[in-house]
Amino acid sequence: MKSKTQFNKRQLLTLGTIMMLAPALRLFPGQAIRLAGRANWLSGFAAMPLLLFYLYFISRFIGCRRDGENLQELILRGLGPTLGKIALALMSAWLLLYAGFVLRSGSDRLIVTIYPNSAPPPFSVTMGLLALIAALRDPRSLVRFARMVRPVLMIVLLLIFIFSLFSIDFGNLLPVTVDDVLPVFTGSLVATDIIAAMAFAMCLIVGEADRSSHKFSSLSVWALGGCLLLTLLSVVITGIFGVELTARLSLPFFTLVRNLVFFNTVERVEALVVMLWIFPDFLLVSLYLWAAQHSIRLILGYDPVYRGERITDFSKGRWVIWLSGTAAILCALFLGSDSRSLNFWSVYIIPISNIGISFVFLPLVYAVGKAKKNY
Repeated sequence: MKSKTQFNKRQLLTLGTIMMLAPALRLFPGQAIRLAGRANWLSGFAAMPLLLFYLYFISRFIGCRRDGENLQELILRGLGPTLGKIALALMSAWLLLYAGFVLRSGSDRLIVTIYPNSAPPPFSVTMGLLALIAALRDPRSLVRFARMVRPVLMIVLLLIFIFSLFSIDFGNLLPVTVDDVLPVFTGSLVATDIIAAMAFAMCLIVGEADRSSHKFSSLSVWALGGCLLLTLLSVVITGIFGVELTARLSLPFFTLVRNLVFFNTVERVEALVVMLWIFPDFLLVSLYLWAAQHSIRLILGYDPVYRGERITDFSKGRWVIWLSGTAAILCALFLGSDSRSLNFWSVYIIPISNIGISFVFLPLVYAVGKAKKNY
């Protein structure tokens, strides 16, 4: 029989799509335009070859899981008790740091767009506590919440795209020449980072999903949709603001929303849109908190699925959840003391680390597991 916490492939991919909006609107196309210039709008689809290679690897890796195993249990089983616990400890530290970064960057967005005279800590602590409450429950609650907010977010995004089309200057997008090929593929690394990071995030709760949730075909279609979303963002923002202005804007998407007028009467809706975009941040932080505490509990032996056992009393080790939430909030409070420092984290440290986890850490785990014949 299926566990009461199971969800299907479509629901898991919906969660991945909603979470993708958090880094997509923060990092793309601002960073892509600095790398690819006017042709940055081609970077989304230019990322597909590398993404397909990565998603094929992920589908093979996750295909090795046993019933109920998430990526954490798979790592532990593949590397063995000692090396596996070291790997999980490093991954847990990264997950908590990333959760803290999302809390801090979300606070910065609220301050820049709505509350200019405020300080980040109240926003970071409030969102962190809400994410902590969500992490106390099983991942099914996050998947259900993603399904609830998806229609609202997608309708708002579609309306923004439609009303922005009338203001696009295609002279800001064309012409594209042969000289743009290398910059476009360089810019495609930004799209690769965003989509690959969300594929990794979904693996953290894949044990609760059905066996078809990480088929290569499903992931490919999902990634294609993500690339289309990033392309539309680039076309609209670059087409309206141009290369020079977009490169200088810290939050180009929300600047776009601030200047939109709906039906010649409704304007200044950025506050509503910014508040809606708290939901992707909330889901991403909650998922990473849940995954981090789950990894730590595995290290401590509270939930040793890798030994073929199944513990039904999940109250054991629940103090780890509170410890993880506290660690993420502390990271948010001490990370990126000013906008310049936060931008450095956003542009360099976080993306490079994501690429390292996706294309170095996980393949190494898979190779070691195969060598030990644990997969």
